[in-house]
Amino acid sequence: MSETQNPVPLLSVVTVVRNDLAGLKATMASLRERLALPLAQGAVEHVVIDGSTNGEIRNFLVQQAIAPGSWVSEPDRGIYDAMNKGLDRAGGRYVLFMNAGDVFSSFFDWRLLVPHLRGGSRVLLAYAVECFGNDRYLRPGLGREGHVFGAPSHQSTFYPRAFFTEARYRLDLPVKGDGDYTKRAIEQVGALFLPTVVAEFALGGVSSNYTATKVLRRRLAEQEVWRERAKLLIKFVLWRLLPQRWFYRVLAWGKYTPLDHGGLPGLRAAPLEGPAGRAG
Repeated sequence: MSETQNPVPLLSVVTVVRNDLAGLKATMASLRERLALPLAQGAVEHVVIDGSTNGEIRNFLVQQAIAPGSWVSEPDRGIYDAMNKGLDRAGGRYVLFMNAGDVFSSFFDWRLLVPHLRGGSRVLLAYAVECFGNDRYLRPGLGREGHVFGAPSHQSTFYPRAFFTEARYRLDLPVKGDGDYTKRAIEQVGALFLPTVVAEFALGGVSSNYTATKVLRRRLAEQEVWRERAKLLIKFVLWRLLPQRWFYRVLAWGKYTPLDHGGLPGLRAAPLEGPAGRAG
């Protein structure tokens, strides 16, 4: 049976947006460009969860004639509540969160992903590119792919239906909820790293910004390991001492691979087996 005849999409891409029409347009354009391939047609669905405080995005979605069942525009209780709404509506075998402003990399190879979406049951992980100004970093860094199982980026994390059918983000972890969800998924169903770059995203969001002391207090309260609390405090101090560009360079040093704008260095050649998972 071809992918266009299959009533169940291989992949649900969920985009959460709040008052960022430009970011939503960039994500949608990226999805259409990178996944409007013959092999991907009919195999990918896009779900938009809009929690904006005005009707701008709702009007845009109506004007685009996007099917009503694939988007919702209503207030939510934060980003993880919105992501849970996306999970409720995801009909694919896997789900990927690409929030407003996140884009698919021009190096993304859909062909490498398809066999694993079609027959896999583990969390699938891949490279991502973090951007700040003209600086770009490959995450995980070359030679450090084994570390991805402990700290992947959600923009390059594919969750299988075997996990996301029932599992939801914890709303009592407003900062750490993303990492907690991925950790539970890997522990339950296992993980596999694929040597392809999926997404590019800008640094400076809640998870990579240390401006607000209120957010820092939340992070410290959610973190049970004292060594990790110490790392957060060090980052909080460095944020105030260094220009943001150098702050991210310090954080990336030894972990991620700096990229120039001429292309990618040689990536890992083969998939990397990760944890087996309790369900494996």
